[in-house]
Amino acid sequence: MERLTPEDEIFQNEDALRDHYPDRILERDEKLTEYQNKFKEVVRNKRPRNVFVYGPTGVGKTIGTKAVLQNIQDSIDEFDYADSRFEEPSLRAVHLECKDLNTSYQVAAHLVNQLRLGTDRDQINTTGYPEGRIYQMLFDELQNVEESHVLIALDEIDNIGGDDNILYKLPRCNNDNSANHVDPDDTKVGVIGVTNDGTFKDTLDPRAKSTLCDREIHFPPYNANELQTIMRDRARVAFHDGVLTDDVIPLAAALAAQRSGYARTALDLLYEAADRARDSDEGIIEARHVREAEEGIQQGAIVKEVKGLSSQGTLVSYAMVRLDEEHELPAKLDKVYAWYERFAKQIDADTVTPRTVHTTLNDLMINGVVTSREVNKGVSGGRHYEYELGCPKELVMDGMEGNSRLSDIDDRLS
Repeated sequence: MERLTPEDEIFQNEDALRDHYPDRILERDEKLTEYQNKFKEVVRNKRPRNVFVYGPTGVGKTIGTKAVLQNIQDSIDEFDYADSRFEEPSLRAVHLECKDLNTSYQVAAHLVNQLRLGTDRDQINTTGYPEGRIYQMLFDELQNVEESHVLIALDEIDNIGGDDNILYKLPRCNNDNSANHVDPDDTKVGVIGVTNDGTFKDTLDPRAKSTLCDREIHFPPYNANELQTIMRDRARVAFHDGVLTDDVIPLAAALAAQRSGYARTALDLLYEAADRARDSDEGIIEARHVREAEEGIQQGAIVKEVKGLSSQGTLVSYAMVRLDEEHELPAKLDKVYAWYERFAKQIDADTVTPRTVHTTLNDLMINGVVTSREVNKGVSGGRHYEYELGCPKELVMDGMEGNSRLSDIDDRLS
């Protein structure tokens, strides 16, 4: 084997193609302006509204939320309130990742600890308290913070599943005169719910939905032109001059836009194409490297995704395959669930709720196993999503190969 060296003819700084480098957001100026305008009440020292932010993975929701929170703080700091008719507010911004939190109790406990950071109050254990006590601690912390306003961003809130009690209690804490009340004269509280699941709000308890979804912001997927801007910005840092042919970024952007519209998809594709050029010692990245990378990434990701699914996720994927074979796609959630439920009963597996199947379908969208489209039939028909396979069914079948439980349904997978 040849010795490895740090010298690289392709990459100058490959970290530039990885997540959150740099920590900024491009091609979202209009969306960020719309977003921050939802919080004009804060800089006027009034009570904020609650905001529901949704859109698929990798379209700028998290970075955008952090940018908006920071800009609100900067706006307060830079405005001369001494010469205005408004009393100067103060802001405490809390951003909580809910990725590993699957109950309202866990969210409440972690919020208590976030609010205690920088104070002389001790952190608490995140288990072991009665549920009522943990909520009381949370509302006591909100009541007693030094700042006039607290904005709480709950990122990936769909992970809490059906236990959405926190999404009822927290957004209405300034209104509720019960034990959950936080006096707005002491602390004005606003909640931002951030999710990859655009229909998550439709599964909420109606009381939680009415308070959390006071205002909405939708972050759509990027189009090909927007992805080109993002990729060129990163490429200037990632690569040596002259290693990209002119058609590489337009092609990669077009393929990524077609597959998902996610910035992460585009950057992964560009990295993989560059890595293929590097491994072949060609010293230049061409369109063929992009095409090879796209085929390898998509097929490998789909098979790997399906192989790694839980038994419930496998049944959902299998239901999508069978619906495709019966020419029943695209299909609404209720139809997918009916087929899933039928197969689960055939192999004597526990069945999960439609909400859990809905979450599974959205997870399958990340690597392109499933796609969805919004159907809006107006006031009379309402809005819903329809799902279909986002890849050849053969790739899904490859991922299921060898699954002995599914062979009880159909011997084609044995």
